[in-house]
Amino acid sequence: MNKNNTINKNDVLTDPAQIVRLELENAGYDMDTIHIPKRVFLLADSFYDTMLSRNCGEYRYPLGGELYVFYENEEVGFIKGHMCSPAIATQAEDLIAGGVEELIHIGFAGGLQTDLKPGDIVLTDGAYNDTAVARLYGFDEEIIDATKALTDGLDRLLTQNAISFRRGKHWTTDAGYHETWGQIIDYREKGALCVEMEGVGLFTIANYRKCAASAIYVISDVFDENRWELGWGESNLGASIDKITDVIISHFMEV
Repeated sequence: MNKNNTINKNDVLTDPAQIVRLELENAGYDMDTIHIPKRVFLLADSFYDTMLSRNCGEYRYPLGGELYVFYENEEVGFIKGHMCSPAIATQAEDLIAGGVEELIHIGFAGGLQTDLKPGDIVLTDGAYNDTAVARLYGFDEEIIDATKALTDGLDRLLTQNAISFRRGKHWTTDAGYHETWGQIIDYREKGALCVEMEGVGLFTIANYRKCAASAIYVISDVFDENRWELGWGESNLGASIDKITDVIISHFMEV
């Protein structure tokens, strides 16, 4: 409602900050006195499990899920990222409402370009939008951009650690099992490196809330005209998971 208590059909009904404050209070935390990390990694399953196995942080707050904070650097945390654009958008809303300023998604994607293979690493500049989330937030563009400064920083970090990667745009779709050959060829010709389900949701909220966000993907499978190459269980996929986890721990625990 507006200041005259009249209903405006365009008013958003829910304030994430109020919901987050209440959820934290119900869990015994005062949002005004706790310290929330400024940078949070949203990790896909295998990355999250690997990070937990390294025992580099402790569970701290029920914010967007189970938010862990690094032992040596309370400005950096990590959390299990939610799957699909609507879910990660809601998670990003909660984290930003709690005070997070930088979100980095580390996930998996299907390779679209024929020279990619399972285990290859992609750093994205933004995603071709094939979701409903962006439109509902007023971002009805073809491409939803990642934050350039943050992406440039990740580029330098990977390069300094001698990790090979490709950088460019990718494709985000809400319908993981409804990708067509026509779409694959179309996005491949546009230069999209890979396809996944979360990027647009995350980047939309980051742009809407004036937060920084970027993403790194490991190629888990590759679309080819002759076959679908699955990389799960391959050693190079596991090696890439370890490389990225090692970089996060060694660098961001010291920032």
